[in-house]
Amino acid sequence: MLKVDQIVSSYSPSVVSLFVGCGGLDLGFKQEGFNLIYSCDNDPAAIDVYKRNVDERAYVRDVTSEEFHNDIKDIGSCDVVLGGFPCQGFSKAGPKRENDTRNLLYLEMKSAIDVLRPRIFIAENVDGLSQNFKGKFFEQIISDFEEIGYSVEARILSAVNYGVAQYRRRIFFVGIREDQNHIDFEWPLETHCSVDRNGESISSKTADFLDSITIKHKSNALTIKDAIYDLRELSSNIPDHRVTKKWSSDAEKIMAHIREGQKLCNVRFSSSSVYTWNIPEVFGDVDDIDIQILETIGKNRRHKKYGNIPNGNPLSEETIKELSGFGGIKRRLTRLVKAEYLKEKNGGYDLKGAMFCSGLFKRPRWDEPSPTVLTNFHNPRYFIHPSRNTPFSLRECARLQGFPDSFIFTQTESVKELEIGYRLVGNAVAPPLSKKMAEATRKIFNQETVNNEITCKEDKPVGAVSRV
Repeated sequence: MLKVDQIVSSYSPSVVSLFVGCGGLDLGFKQEGFNLIYSCDNDPAAIDVYKRNVDERAYVRDVTSEEFHNDIKDIGSCDVVLGGFPCQGFSKAGPKRENDTRNLLYLEMKSAIDVLRPRIFIAENVDGLSQNFKGKFFEQIISDFEEIGYSVEARILSAVNYGVAQYRRRIFFVGIREDQNHIDFEWPLETHCSVDRNGESISSKTADFLDSITIKHKSNALTIKDAIYDLRELSSNIPDHRVTKKWSSDAEKIMAHIREGQKLCNVRFSSSSVYTWNIPEVFGDVDDIDIQILETIGKNRRHKKYGNIPNGNPLSEETIKELSGFGGIKRRLTRLVKAEYLKEKNGGYDLKGAMFCSGLFKRPRWDEPSPTVLTNFHNPRYFIHPSRNTPFSLRECARLQGFPDSFIFTQTESVKELEIGYRLVGNAVAPPLSKKMAEATRKIFNQETVNNEITCKEDKPVGAVSRV
């Protein structure tokens, strides 16, 4: 007679996956023994990488097309549906357009689920979905999936709490078919401890979303050093461990001035900021008085006594004189405007480039988790390596996301293919977090399989052999 663990391991729940990208979400489910019977994306480059690294049963499909709808009808049913529907309309890094047509592509996932009737579905998106447009889409998505007979819960999970060396928050929707009311989805417990950044908070439709789940012996969060320290030198011998080298000589000079833990930023006055006037070989010569005037404006432009503009207020010539202690500065101010350190605005002066308050050319610390890996990590303007004067390589980005080194993105030396690889990595779900979600999903099917086997044994005569 088969043992319980043999029964469990012999069953591979079937999965249909939409908007798969390069396969970050699917990889964790494959590792947990799920059967990926059909996967699709409208991006041929993504499907090429997926087929080489995850599963051959992947297809280039537009989910709005008749071809896709026919595929779903032909499949008929499955156990699980996955989908990381497009997030550009909700992303904090993007323009956040309410009327972005991609915001409604989740409805195609809903239609597919309504046909396939899986016991469980998991959808993923950026955490901004729960915040942008006053939560309008968040509430609508839950309502739409409930409308077709699914009980839905949503949580924001941070990859850094699940063994990924990166701050990466994503919202997951888990839907259980309503006739499966005996099923409880146990959200994966955090295994690593970290702190929220910049006042990040968690919100949800359900009250228990705010519950604090703790484990007595969490590990410390993985750091950039833990993930990529062995890759400090670029090497053609390591797959995808290269950079585009598509940046200017000015970018080279800027990187040379940025130390670990610093960024190019004119409006955050701390040891982490390097100001444009500290790099005169790129931004133009200044003297000590110019610097004091620029710093005076920078330190006071956000004070409420000078106005209520959220991103900073222009200061009048008289105010600058009073605060700096320098008289006769009109000609200096005019010259600093011409040199593009300042701009004239509303009858006063403000720092040129003051809008990049979050900083450019950010060089994170070795001993901290990485910032969220984005699609533009090939461009040093945004983030640079902790010690090299280059961006992170594609392989380093993949490591920071938790992809194994065996997952290969490029097949040629083409810079275009390399840039595509960065885009695919930046859009992916971190595979270690995907695996945790797969483990939680697997528990549902494991328990059901065991229960069915016990029922079968009770119905069989003595001596009968159970087979799964």
